[in-house]
Amino acid sequence: MPKLTIDGREISVPEGATVIQAAEKLGIFIPRYCYHPALSIAGNCRICLVDIEKTPKLQIACNTPVTEGMVVHTKNPKAEEGRRAVLEFLLANHPLDCPVCDQSGECDLQNFYLNFGLYNPRFKEQKVKKHKAVPLGPHVMLDQERCILCSRCVRFTDEITKTGELGIFNRGDHGEVGVFPGTTLENPYSANVVDICPVGALTERADRVQWLQSRVQYGPALRARQASPERRRSCGARQAPLQRGCEPMVVVR
Repeated sequence: MPKLTIDGREISVPEGATVIQAAEKLGIFIPRYCYHPALSIAGNCRICLVDIEKTPKLQIACNTPVTEGMVVHTKNPKAEEGRRAVLEFLLANHPLDCPVCDQSGECDLQNFYLNFGLYNPRFKEQKVKKHKAVPLGPHVMLDQERCILCSRCVRFTDEITKTGELGIFNRGDHGEVGVFPGTTLENPYSANVVDICPVGALTERADRVQWLQSRVQYGPALRARQASPERRRSCGARQAPLQRGCEPMVVVR
């Protein structure tokens, strides 16, 4: 069993184990999007970059096998700067619709940005527009603009259900998940792709939007019927400046 050191802590793991698996045994969390323990390794999101001593470049923890004497740093400035750059590319074309996203508050894009992102965006170009609310089948809806192409859903239909309805089409920033022509996502386990999606790209059609509304409370300012006529005129007048009490207060549980 090879022994390695991760963030100053030693551990021995079985032969063939990867760095991300060794880190989990130590209770060290390494960010991931495409990696899932029940699926094959894709290594395409690149957010799990770590710094390995005597290795010139950062390596992905999900697909790097452990070797004897390996020394890994998951939280040093070099590793975090690499992840920050990856996150910047993932968010380059991502829509700024977090307040109305079904995954808001439970999204790994939000979590990782707050944990180690916090960069000043450098992309000034127009975002690539894709299709919104694409029905993949009777139970699942896809928002192609929110998708980060982690391929979890594709591998799920290939490896778990073995029905193979989903694929990734086109290339570059025009790549998008979809169903193959003549097929629909309607296998008995199709809704599980919603659970394994790390962002808000896949949602259940039955709970879409309604589930988000159940988590939102609107402040008294939005209850126009309960406001006085003077308040309604003040809030609705275009020439009047925005007053405190006219602005919406949204509380997400």
